[in-house]
Amino acid sequence: MRKIFSCCTNPGLFFSLLVWLVVTAVASAAAEESVAGDGEALEPSTNDSAPPQRDSPWLLTPTFSVDPKLGRNLGAIAAYLHRFDEASPISLSGATLSYSNTDSLVSAMFTDLYWGADHHRLTAGAAYGDINNEYDDFLGSGQTVETNDDLKSLFMRYRYRVVGDWFFGGQLVRTNYVIGIPAPEEVVNNQVGLMGFNAAGLGFVVERDGRNHVRNPTSGSHLVVDGTRYSSSDDQPDLDNGDLLEELLPEDSLIDSNGDFDVLRGNFNHYSSLGHWFTGDQAPETVLAVQAYTRLTHDAPVSGYSSVIVPGYTRGNYLGENSVGGQFDLRMPISQRWGVVVFGGIGCLFGDGIGSNATSQSCSDELYPGIGAGVSWLVKPESGVVMRMEAAKGSGDNSAVYLRFGHPF
Repeated sequence: MRKIFSCCTNPGLFFSLLVWLVVTAVASAAAEESVAGDGEALEPSTNDSAPPQRDSPWLLTPTFSVDPKLGRNLGAIAAYLHRFDEASPISLSGATLSYSNTDSLVSAMFTDLYWGADHHRLTAGAAYGDINNEYDDFLGSGQTVETNDDLKSLFMRYRYRVVGDWFFGGQLVRTNYVIGIPAPEEVVNNQVGLMGFNAAGLGFVVERDGRNHVRNPTSGSHLVVDGTRYSSSDDQPDLDNGDLLEELLPEDSLIDSNGDFDVLRGNFNHYSSLGHWFTGDQAPETVLAVQAYTRLTHDAPVSGYSSVIVPGYTRGNYLGENSVGGQFDLRMPISQRWGVVVFGGIGCLFGDGIGSNATSQSCSDELYPGIGAGVSWLVKPESGVVMRMEAAKGSGDNSAVYLRFGHPF
């Protein structure tokens, strides 16, 4: 098990915090002005002596991250909020664009829709870009590996409420990059993969949603289980650093898939209100969110393997046949919109390994702990849209800084 080293003073971190404070201060000042728009009234005024005013249905926020994979990454998200009916959560549709100092450029369009008294849910999107990955410590080898991928991806997940809080549906993926079905806010931020490959996936999804809010829950639980059957094509992308990858990986594992393989994922989240910890009576209550997750593969190529997703680690830098782990996220509001977050978790890889652990991996040897903290800002209270500025530290040299859209779970 790798030890967590204490986080040292980092000029890049302080610069990131400064950038975030400036952009959120400007955005906060703009958001607090009531804007009359053509959209619905998301936050109608309760002052009878004044004409009703409507909060703008439009959302524009910056994103920012620093990690060993894409370096310094700057982007933005523009979205439109709309409620189809009073019994459905607010839907969100938009586009996002990001650029990093590794000359990676990614753009995407996404939608997260709820309608029919929340009997219908649809998550869909398309992503396109040129991704230049740079792994500083690839597979724990101590060597730097660079890969280049032309990202082209389409995905869709539909769920129908069958009874109570239970939803059943299906999902479709067509991609040359292994991303599965991301949350709308993760379309750009979590583009992951050791090596891209062309594949189409078709699968099922089972969901039980007992949360009191889909984007900013304070109580309840959320369970999602999905399985996808991938079929890869004969047209596979070329690899940069091919000679180095052949040294680090087994001979038969380099984009070795011209057949089918399966991926099964499970996520369970639980949310508990802890009262006014560190907050005044006028602020919302503190919330503890916990997550347990697993990702299992069968007959997958290395490019379809599972990755460590604990905060502070670069996705795709540590891979194994299967993964399992847990995380916590403590959300402590200090005012109606501002708050402090403390989070952490631990994950492990098991099953068939790669690189120096090609024979097998076990959780007793492949543990990845991480911790972090940051601040949050509630951009749109009713829709629950949140921005978070975080710094996370994993074991060894693994660390990252994020300005992210939405809670991690």
